[in-house]
Formats: sequence, C-alpha cells, structure tokens
Amino acid sequence: MKRYFQYIITGCVLAIMTITSCSKDSDKLDVDMNSFNTDPEGNSEVDQWLMSELTDPFNIEVIYRFDRNLTDVSKDIAPVAIDKVKPMMEAVLNLYLKPYQKVAGNKFIKTLAPKQYLLYGSVSYNTNGSVTLGTADGGRKVTLYGVNSFNSATVEGDNGVRRKLRTIHHEFTHILNQNVPIPSDFEAVTKGDYYADWTNSSNTDAVAKSLGFVSRYARGQYSEDFAEMTAHLLVEGQVWFDNYVVSAPLAAQQKLRKKEEIVVRYFKDAFDVDFRVLQTEVQNAFKTLYNAKDPNDLTQTLANWINTNKVATITFDPNSPIYDKYGISSTFKTVWNNFKNAVSTQEPSGNRRYPQTLQLRFSSDNIMTLRVTYLNNAQTSTLFADYDFDLKSNTSNGEVIFSKRMPEGTTTAHGNGGTVYFKDHFERFLLPYFTNRIFIADWLPSGISSTDPLYRTYGGFYEKGATANYFYGPIELK
Repeated sequence: MKRYFQYIITGCVLAIMTITSCSKDSDKLDVDMNSFNTDPEGNSEVDQWLMSELTDPFNIEVIYRFDRNLTDVSKDIAPVAIDKVKPMMEAVLNLYLKPYQKVAGNKFIKTLAPKQYLLYGSVSYNTNGSVTLGTADGGRKVTLYGVNSFNSATVEGDNGVRRKLRTIHHEFTHILNQNVPIPSDFEAVTKGDYYADWTNSSNTDAVAKSLGFVSRYARGQYSEDFAEMTAHLLVEGQVWFDNYVVSAPLAAQQKLRKKEEIVVRYFKDAFDVDFRVLQTEVQNAFKTLYNAKDPNDLTQTLANWINTNKVATITFDPNSPIYDKYGISSTFKTVWNNFKNAVSTQEPSGNRRYPQTLQLRFSSDNIMTLRVTYLNNAQTSTLFADYDFDLKSNTSNGEVIFSKRMPEGTTTAHGNGGTVYFKDHFERFLLPYFTNRIFIADWLPSGISSTDPLYRTYGGFYEKGATANYFYGPIELK
C-alpha cells in the first residue's frame, strides 16, 4: 500500500496527514472500551515508567487514557492499546529527546521540547480522503495518531520506527523555526517550484525529486521543505540522503546539497548545535537500539564513480595473473578470442595486427572509448585502435547501457578503430557484445572481499539477468 504524508500548518496547530487507501474498518474503530484504561490512573507500571523517564527528567506529560474531549469530537478515533504506549514513548525518548539532550544540552531540550504527548490508537480520518497522523499545537503539545499500528521491532515502513520519528523530528523543526526563522536563502533554492496542491497526481515522487525536493510534501511550502530536509537527514541518515541525491538529476543534486548546507548552518548559527554530531547520535541510537542498518552506499558504487567522471580506465589484459586466480567468464573470453583471432589471421597477411589488451576509457560520464592495444604487422611496435560508444549509467540500480556513437562520418571514424584492419572485426564481435545487453557495473571479481586491500581497485560489468557473463580489470582513476 502506498501512502503519501502531509504536514499542514493551521494557525498554531501543525497537522501531520497522509493520503491512504485504508478504510476505517482496518483501524477497528468499533472497540470494546472495557478493554482499555482499566488500571487506576497513575498507579500502573506504564505510568511509573512514564513518570521516571519523561515527566521527572523532562517535565513531559503523556496522556494515553482515552478522552473524547481532547481531540476533534467529530472524528471517529480509537483509543491507544496500553501495550503500545511504552514502545512508542521509548522511541521518542531514545531517538529524539536523548540525542538532543546529549548534543544540545539539558537547557535546550527542556526549554524547547513539547511538554505534553497525547496518544490515540487510530489515525484521524478527514473528509478529503486523507488521514491525520499527528499534530503539534503551539509548540507545546504533540498528538500522535495511529499508535496501535506502531511496530517497534520494524525500522522501515509506514508503521516502523523511522516513520514515527520522522513525524517527531519534523514537528520539532517547526518549533525551532518558530523561535529562529528559516534563513531566507533556503526558500530561494527552489523558489518557483513550490506547489501548494502537493497531492496532485502530477506531483509524483520522481517529479519532486527531479526538482530538488526530498519528498513530495516538501513541495508544499518552504517551511515544510525545511522540516522535511531536517527530519530526513536525522532519521533516514546521511547514507540514505547521499543515495537520494546521487540518484537525482544533476540540477536537483545541486539544489539538495545547497539545502543540506543551509540546514546544517542553521542549527549552528541559531542554536550552536553541531548538526552532524546530532545526526550521528540519532543514527547510533537507531543502530544500537533498533538494529537499523545503513543502505548500500550508492556513492561508493562503480556506477556512481562512472557517473561522476571519476574513472579513467578499466583494462582487460588476458595475460594478467588476476584471471588465473579469480577467473573470467567464458562468454566474454570467447568474444575476445574470436576478435583477436580474426584480426591476427585476416587476409591479405599484410593487414594482420595482433591485439594484446582491451581497455574501456571513460573520457566523460557519457562517452566510453573501447581501446585495443596491438602489435603492428611486424610485431615490433605497440599501437592502439579506438572505437567510440555513448554511455548511460544509472546510479540507483547500477545499470549501464553502451550504444554505438554516431554519426560515423569518414572511414577514420572511431579513431584508428575505423581503419580497414579493425572496423569490420570490431563490428562483428565487440560491437554486438557491448550493445545488445544491459550491464551492471560492480566491484568485480566477487572473490575480492570488501576487507581486501584490492577491493575497489578492480571493477567491471556483468550482464543483467546473466551474471555468469562478465568482464573486469584494474581501475585507473582520474
């Protein structure tokens, strides 16, 4: 089920909302109230824990006993299950209050943190098809809905820990902004691209990303954009954000990085808080307490290195001992041997040349030149023949597509590879191999582990859907 989250400011109330296809029935609004709040107020184990961990140290009150008058009486809202109260507030304590306390200090968090949390089991359904996930009233009270679906054993997903904590950090960012306004240069980064009707079907995730927004909702207005940036950086983490950036179009990458820089600067200038230290504390809590793991770092993939024009060459030398140790695919080896034999046995014999190595040369992020080093007819000099390809590399999934560079022009197109000695053989053997499939760029061979000093010094490509077809060689960086 796909959900879209919305944060709306109405007066002093900040409302967290989502569009969902769930029905009210799934929230079990028709409940037996006798199964809730049966313990005497203030005497339960939950009450004692809330008192010792939140009320005494932070002066924060948590209201979880169902009271119809504390929320919109026109809405059908279910009470929170007692066994969800402590896990929910433990997450708030460990992933929000304590990190801020450690990095920003007791005075900061005790002064600015909301003083009351009100918990409800179901979401609050709205007439426009959306549901409210939470509200922050005047910076002093936070109401969390949908707590019964919270799963503290799950980090990701709509009901996981990250989703709830993004709400908390988003709303707290609004509170900070009420005390110290957002720098004016933040709005200017994507001014003109904000879109109040952010739920419109034209505002897809991909469109928002292409315009330099961290989420669909961030397009709503610049204050929500700032809160979304802060919450995603803190809760999703830097690796997630870096992955999001590098998989966006170049213009969007620049905007996202500028916004990131302003967020980090704001925390330092406004509150003397080192945002990077705070981010580390939040992420450490996720990992140590909730077994969260960073996603695969796309910035350190071969596809991204190619996309960022970092790679100069990848060279296949069939005489290298690396292939004796780690092997090479029979498909690629056959293509290379067929090409080599065709060039070295062609008639007339004066046209014969003797290929030695095959090198992929990345002159830019979208051009690859296939270079064959070879011995001349007399086998006394080493020369090279080039053949040019257009290149498309996708950082998100590592996919790489090569296509023949056009137009060819004269007989010397593609450099020396366009001569009579090579062109026909290039196009008979190497061209179809490189252009008739989708490759995945990767750190090959797979036998070199991430702890090996050779890791990321070798790399290459395997065929998508046919991993047994691959080639690789040592990488030279620019």
